[in-house]
Amino acid sequence: YDEWNPEVHLINPFEIPATWRRIRVIDFGYVNPFVCQWWAIDEDGRMYLYREIYFSHRIVADHAIVINAWSVGENIEITITDHDAEDQATLRKEGIPTKPAYKAVLPGIEAVQKRLRVQGDGRPRLYIFRDALVEKDVLLEEEKKPTCTAEEVEGYVWKKSPEGRPDKEEPDKKDDHGVDTARYAVAYVDRIAYGPKKEARTQ
Repeated sequence: YDEWNPEVHLINPFEIPATWRRIRVIDFGYVNPFVCQWWAIDEDGRMYLYREIYFSHRIVADHAIVINAWSVGENIEITITDHDAEDQATLRKEGIPTKPAYKAVLPGIEAVQKRLRVQGDGRPRLYIFRDALVEKDVLLEEEKKPTCTAEEVEGYVWKKSPEGRPDKEEPDKKDDHGVDTARYAVAYVDRIAYGPKKEARTQ
């Protein structure tokens, strides 16, 4: 994501208006971090990652307790998740209904790139709150791994060809848990899974 600029895309938290849409998006993990992101969408369609769980070595049932606790009083439109059926079932058992994510990689990356670009009004269409993380994973920190989505972005690169050149067909699958989750979020909000709207048929 060459468009990423922490000075632009990382912003101080603010109180989110109750009228804004809110969604949750999840990428399952245990040895790798489990990621849950809370996104708010303003009236102009801009997306704000305002809260995040990024934590390893904790079972989904325990994550569900934390998710529910942090979501009290919020009107969550939908919870998008990775496709693990057993983990989805665990969330549903804990009162968190889910919808499978749209996971096509290249269309998702292109959609995120488009949102990261600064537009004509001088603003991008995607932001991350500083201090969005609800709890730092000390184990990840000790292993010198990212501890939140914002720390992943600059290290998210294209896989290299045997000649050492970036192969812009497939990203390097390393420390990509938060950026994958953000990709699912953008795919949902931008409706890239649904394709163009069809014209209504006339009789």
